[in-house]
Order: sequence, then structure tokens, then C-alpha cells
Amino acid sequence: GASGGPPGAPAGSEMVKLNVYSLSGGQPFAYHSGVEVFGGEYVFGGGNTSFSGVTVQRPKVPPAGSDWTFYQTIDIAPCRLSRDDAMRAIQELRAEFPASGYDLMARNCNHFSEALCQRLCSCGIPSWVNRLAGIGNALRSAVGGAPTSTGPARAEGAGGPAAAGLVARTTDGDLTSEVDWKAAGVLNAVEDDPTEALRNSGVTSEAGSPELLLLLPFIAPVKMQKLVLEAPDKAQAPTSLRLFANNPNLDMDDAMTGAATQEFQDVSWTSGADGLVATLDVNFLKFQKLSFLAIYASGEDDGTISIRKVSLSGRA
Repeated sequence: GASGGPPGAPAGSEMVKLNVYSLSGGQPFAYHSGVEVFGGEYVFGGGNTSFSGVTVQRPKVPPAGSDWTFYQTIDIAPCRLSRDDAMRAIQELRAEFPASGYDLMARNCNHFSEALCQRLCSCGIPSWVNRLAGIGNALRSAVGGAPTSTGPARAEGAGGPAAAGLVARTTDGDLTSEVDWKAAGVLNAVEDDPTEALRNSGVTSEAGSPELLLLLPFIAPVKMQKLVLEAPDKAQAPTSLRLFANNPNLDMDDAMTGAATQEFQDVSWTSGADGLVATLDVNFLKFQKLSFLAIYASGEDDGTISIRKVSLSGRA
């Protein structure tokens, strides 16, 4: 399960894991991978954009709309960095792995996984994971070829909005069914399957680290007008919320300090049928073409926060 841990978690207390995916019905030597650490899985994919190709997703989720299936998890080594230092290392690698620099043979998801594991624990990934790239580069060398980009690469990373080309629906009201729940994620939650828990009984943050990051991609762009949260009681109710529109590259550090699309300080909670309810009107102009919503919720120092339910309303 997620093990977000407090910002000052001691080095060596968190295992760096490699989640490997194989092609369903494809060649056995082709693999996709992501690095799981501190509750999130970090992957690299390509695209025709100047932004980083590194994204964070729910662990063990295959890339949306792809033929990849989860294959296995490999424990690489204990992380030698604190969570804060690990997040800084990931941020540095984001700059080194732009989406436009993706190359299937020379700079793919597995090359990123190797680089990140080296930063986090000074260990590499098993050589068989990136065997296809080795074969491809050997062939390139034999014919005098060099790594080239073949145009906009399809992102390998999971959790993307995948909205282009879809016919817009005309659903009004509850947008919950418009969320791509298979690619959604929750960081820093104690539950073994926090995304499933969010859809049912709710999620709770790690003890002493009162923050949760909800990552919600949509099947197709929506127009969000209202956000409703439910919490069990005042002690566990988030005191502030930061919303980020169309930013799938967010991690906990970015969510805490980055520029939010809209922010709510001193959230107002009222009594509901089963606990407390907070109803928040969002800036419609900033959320009218929403493909990905990140919600960063935080509470009082050294406590825990709990979100029993998230409801979104608007138009799809």
C-alpha cells in the first residue's frame, strides 16, 4: 500500500520498487516500468510537448488505453534519501527527461527508471527489463544508425487524460462517472488500495503527516463547477485545499508549494447526514476544459486527515 511517510522520514526506511509491465500477447522481451517510492509510481513517457515526460501515478496501474498489463514488482534497495530529498531528486530528473526527448531505444521509460533508482538508492534495474532497447541499439550500430525521434511519441505513462478524439458527452450534474478510476491515484494514504477506498469508505493520511493528494484523470474533458467533500469529524477534516487543473505531473512537494489553480484556506465544514460536508464553488473559467484534477488536502500539524467521499458536479 501507499507509505507516504512524513517529510523527514529517515533514509533507509522506504523500499524503492520497480513495477514492471508486459505486453498482453506480445513479445516477452518488451517491458514498460515505473519506480514506486513514498506512495507514488513515477514513469516517463513521450509526447509533442515542451513539458517533462515524467508523471506520477497510482502504483501498478498499466498505461491507460495500452496493451500493457502488470507483470511483477521488484524490490531494488532501500531508499538512501529522506522523502524531501527524494522528491527533490525526482524534480531534478523531470528537467532531464522532457516528453519531447523520448526515444524508444535510447531514452525510454526504462532508462528513466534506471536513472531514478540510481538517484534514490545507488542501484540499477535488472538488465532484462530494458533488453529491447539493447537489441535495438545494437542493430542501429550495425547499420550506422543513430537515435532519432519519429515524431510525437505516444506516452507510456499511465494516468493520462486520454481525451483527444472522444465525442463529448452531455452529462449534467454528478461527474463521478466521468473519472477514469483505473488511472486515478491517492498519495500518502494508509489504505492498501486507496483509490478503491476513496470510492467506498474513504481515505486517511499517514499518522503525523496530515496531507493527501488525489489525482483524478477524466475520460473526456469536463466543465467542473462544484466540489463537495465529506469528512468523519472536525478533528480529521482538512483545513485547506489546493486544486490543480490539467497538471498530471504533480507530486506531493509540488502540490504543497506550487502555484495552485484555485486555493481554499480555512475550509468551512457543516454537519451532514454522516459527518461533515464542505461544498466549494470553483472558478468555472479555470475548470471548464478539465482533463485532470489534482486535489491537495492538508490539516493541522502532526495529526491525520480523512476524506470519506469526493463529489464533483458540472457538465461533461
